[in-house]
Amino acid sequence: MQRDPLSAILSLIEARGVYTGGITAGGKWAFRVPPPEQIKLMVIARGQCFIAVDGEKRPRHLVEGDVFLNIARRPYTIATDLSLRPRNFEQLYADAPKCEILAVGGGEEIMLIGSHIELNEIGMRLLKGGLPPIVHLRASDAGAGQIQWLIREMMRETGDAMPGAETACSGMVELVFLHLLRAHIAKAGAVKIGWLRAACDPKLAPALGLMHGDPARDWHLPELAKAAAMSRTAFASHFKTVAGMAPLAYLTEWRMRVAERELRESAKPVARIARSVGYTSEAAFSTAFKRVIGHSPRRRRIDAKIEARELEDA
Repeated sequence: MQRDPLSAILSLIEARGVYTGGITAGGKWAFRVPPPEQIKLMVIARGQCFIAVDGEKRPRHLVEGDVFLNIARRPYTIATDLSLRPRNFEQLYADAPKCEILAVGGGEEIMLIGSHIELNEIGMRLLKGGLPPIVHLRASDAGAGQIQWLIREMMRETGDAMPGAETACSGMVELVFLHLLRAHIAKAGAVKIGWLRAACDPKLAPALGLMHGDPARDWHLPELAKAAAMSRTAFASHFKTVAGMAPLAYLTEWRMRVAERELRESAKPVARIARSVGYTSEAAFSTAFKRVIGHSPRRRRIDAKIEARELEDA
């Protein structure tokens, strides 16, 4: 069974949700949040507040059921009253247990659930290239209905302090992220031409499924067009309109992204990785890889080892 295109992309970029805790709050308050290290995803589980993101002209009003995704990892102020001098949010959590729901002020009118989305380097480039810096999905938006059930389940898990709540909530964060992507991509003109728009285009799904499922195969335009039930000319035109590139150029990009992940995560010889994505010549593969990625396969492997050592030493 072929994996659908969006699932294949989410697997390639290793998207993982991580639940980090939250706050319940009452009264008037304001917090200043520094630039997040990862993509920040926040759910408004109860109540309402304002968020003022650096670089945006005006604050956003967040209400119960809304989801906020900070792809640009910009600093922001979150408050019930933006005229207040904000407290440092990091200090609030400085001595708190991991994944704790902290009480702020008097009352529980508001509940915010925090999390972040971990992605590999490919994923960061993909999301920044396809989505706006900030995505605000309102509870009233089309496609947001399923998220409301997930929010209720996260509230139940955290409120009852059930065994495995952290793992359960992290899994639900991934589902919230998926539904947010679906809902945002479904909005006309919301997503830039490119990978994400192509992944959710029903006309292209059969052809993308073939390319993603067997990148080593020597695919030709006529068979890809046939899978999409379109003429060769119509398929090529529609593909370029949606993805921003020709079908076989997309195939080359996909092959190089798959190879890049293998170079980073495995010790397989370069020649073997080249064969796994359809290249019998290591030299031809290296040329294509450098053209798409910007440097040679061997350089990418060296960089990955340096990055891994830096993470171990951190």
